[in-house]
Parts: sequence; structure tokens; C-alpha cells
Amino acid sequence: MTVVETGREDVRDKILLALVTLLPMFALIGNAVADIGLNLVTLGFIMTSSAHLKTFLRSRFLLICVAFWVWILCCSALSDFPQNSFRDSLPWIRFPLYAFALSHLLGRRNGLYIRYLIGAAIGGTLIEIAFLLYEYIFLRGELARLHGTYGKLIAGWYLAGFSLLAVLWSFEKLRKEAVGLPQRLLIIAFAGVTSFGIIITGEVMNTLFFAGTLFLYFVIRKSYSLQTIGLIVAGVGVVLALGVAASFLDPLLQERLIHSITTRLPWMTSSDYYIPFKMGLETAWQNLGLGVGPKNSNAYCMALLKAGQLIATLDIDTCYWHPHNLYIQIAAETGLIGLVMFIGLAGYVLLEAIKDFADPKNDSNLAILLAFALFFPIQTYFQAFGQFKNFYFWSLLGVVLFMIRDRKKADDQAMRL
Repeated sequence: MTVVETGREDVRDKILLALVTLLPMFALIGNAVADIGLNLVTLGFIMTSSAHLKTFLRSRFLLICVAFWVWILCCSALSDFPQNSFRDSLPWIRFPLYAFALSHLLGRRNGLYIRYLIGAAIGGTLIEIAFLLYEYIFLRGELARLHGTYGKLIAGWYLAGFSLLAVLWSFEKLRKEAVGLPQRLLIIAFAGVTSFGIIITGEVMNTLFFAGTLFLYFVIRKSYSLQTIGLIVAGVGVVLALGVAASFLDPLLQERLIHSITTRLPWMTSSDYYIPFKMGLETAWQNLGLGVGPKNSNAYCMALLKAGQLIATLDIDTCYWHPHNLYIQIAAETGLIGLVMFIGLAGYVLLEAIKDFADPKNDSNLAILLAFALFFPIQTYFQAFGQFKNFYFWSLLGVVLFMIRDRKKADDQAMRL
């Protein structure tokens, strides 16, 4: 390789490193910027990895995702609203391509990429929490739910995405490395501040997701000790104490948390998620073959409402944009075959994470923990095929794939992941 070619490679590497590092910052700015960022990362990876294209085509993960993509395109084409459906189904493939690209990029430069990403996630978390605190103290008024950096009610997604990853990565550093007392205190303080941030968002499901994942971090282990058990008790105690303190000092937040936990969990008939869940299940049952097409849940519901069938058969008089559950929406919009294919993708990732966890050389539980949390079925989800929460979902999935592949890098199986 000539000096010029080496220089070009170095420039490309620096650009890609900057793009990966900026991903948590893109998310703070908005969905459109985050979408541009993930596409640039994917494009940059493809442009700098063309020599390995045949190897990448052996990836089982990509093959499953491409098969699912072809299926959802068929569902869109055969739906009653194909033009509307193709808006989400056609570009959906960018998400698995991004996760695949990210998983490879994070393994470059002996861990430099992942360290920069985590550093940016920590910085992004502090920025997000600064906005939340300002809004919480000065701007909230009578509202008990916070918007975050750019006026959208998705602050909890960020804290349960990049921030959660940063907290878990910090815990791993604390567990594996001999760090000094100041660094230990900083990690504990960061985890505490982030936990407080997720609580004051007023987003109950994201708060439960965040706290539950932290709890499982200490529970899912190969071996236990009194220190581990003590950390579990202390960690749960700290999160509970923060929740009690925040709600005690803030009657509005207390009312929202108690009201949500007692009436708004998705499976409760009193929950505002119950009707979207119910409509999604009914849509899936009535369209077992092909579903109604990606993005068409609302259009299908509105057609039933206009025909007078919705109230008569389901006693529902309101249509929501989507079922608010990943698996229910996939079943409703891509049919039973689509659901089975997506469950196959989830099963493949989980199986690889289990193998990784069982590896005697591996003492980390992050891959299996995040894989389980991402594909856990009983949680609300904004859209299965649109941008929104998918940026966080596929970013974390890319990290999971990286961690599994990183421990397989000397094995040919790493190229087939």
C-alpha cells in the first residue's frame, strides 16, 4: 500500500470514528439527524469494507434480516394501502444494516471505537439530564412528564438506551479493573444521577425497563458472592430510595408514578395501552396470512371505524397509530409468518448471546443481558418499522453483536454472526 493510500485510509478511519462517536449526540438533536447519522455510518462502513463483502454475505444475522425485509415488502405490496406501507417497509433494511455495520466498526482499533462511543454516551447523558433538570425545575408547570432536549416526549428512550449502556459499561469497568476511589465515586455518582434522571422523566415503562435491566445485571451471573448479593441489595435500595425521595418531594410526579403503576401497565384494562394492544391482536387475528402491511394499523382501524364494524364488534371507538407493542404490531402488519421470522431473529441473537455467556473465557454478562432486555416481549414500543425508537433499539443490538463477535474474532464463526 502506497503512502497516499495509507493516508486516505487514515482519513477515512478518522471520519468513521467521528461518526460513531457522534451517534449519541445525533440522538440528542432529533430523529432526522439520528437517521442521517446511522445511514452515514452504514455507508462509511460499506465503502471501507468492500474487500470483505463476500465474507459479510455469510452473516446469518443479515440473511435472516434480509429474508424478513423481503417478506414485509410483499406484505406492503399486497396490502390495501401499499403506498402508505412502503414508506416504512422499503427503507426498514437500513436498521439491521446499521446494526451490522456498527458491530464491526466497534471492534476496530483495539477497542478505540467502543471507548469513544461510551464516552460520548456519558457526555450525552449529562447533557440530557441537564435539560431535564432545567425543565423539571423551571418549565414543567403542571405536567409530570418531561420532554428532554428537543421538545419530544422521548427523553426516557435516550436514558434507557445510550445512558443505560454507559452505566452498565461503567459497572463493568468498576468490576474488572483496579480503579481508584475518585473514579469509583464518579461511576457511582453517574449511575445515581442517571437513575434519578429516568425517574423524573415520568415515563414509567422506560423507568421499569431501566431499573429491571440494572437489577438483572447483578442477578444474571455465572457465580455469586456475598459482595455480589450486597451490591444487588444496595443497588435496588438506591433506586427505590431515589424513586421514593423524588416522588415524596414532588406530589405531581408521585401521583403520576402511582397512577401509572396501578392503572397504566399495558396488560391492565384501565391502561391507555390496553385498547391499542386489543386492536392490534384483533387485527392480527383477522389477517393471519399477510397482516395489513407495515404502517397500516391505523388505516385499517379507520376503515373499520368508517364502516361501523369497529364499535359493533370490538366496542372500540378510537383508532391509534399502532399497537404500542413490537410483537403485536409485527403480527398485525406482517401476519403470522412475519411474526415467526422476527421471533427467529430474536431467537438467533439470544442463542448467540447464551453461547457467549457460557463461554469459559467470558466473564461478562452484558451481551446476554442487553439481548434479553431488547427482545423482552412485555414492553411498550413506539413503532416497529418507523425511525423513532428503532434508532436506540438497533444501536444497542449493534453493541450486542459487537460484544459477541469480539470474543469470537479468532474463530471463523465470527464472520457468520
